[in-house]
Amino acid sequence: MRKIEPSVNDQLRYGQFVKQLDKLDRDQLLSISRDLAQLALLLQPAAIRWAAFEAAKNLTSCYGTPNTID
Repeated sequence: MRKIEPSVNDQLRYGQFVKQLDKLDRDQLLSISRDLAQLALLLQPAAIRWAAFEAAKNLTSCYGTPNTID
């Protein structure tokens, strides 16, 4: 199984993001923390479930069976 590794571009964007965080005040940091928590705890798991559901539908259609996953 392939390991999940960030690209060089991802690492550069992360470094820029961290530098910008150092310049923010407390209220701005709280706002960003809430947004990141929503992404990490709500949206990302939902996106993974959706992708898994779509993959399962595609696998069942490969074998000529009707899509009964709903």
